[in-house]
Amino acid sequence: MKYSKTPYSSSKAAQKRRKCPKCGKYYLDYPALSRKDNKTKICPECGIREALNAFINNQL
Repeated sequence: MKYSKTPYSSSKAAQKRRKCPKCGKYYLDYPALSRKDNKTKICPECGIREALNAFINNQL
């Protein structure tokens, strides 16, 4: 049986390398949407950081 490559491959090599405008690091995962302007795509780590900061600020 022949396997064909799909354009939606989950392989890290098939994904595009992006640079986060917030921290400047390169990442391969899906981008997060910034909570600051709801337009800017940021790395998942910065997205988690923004979400946690928003959660902590709302708890006070």
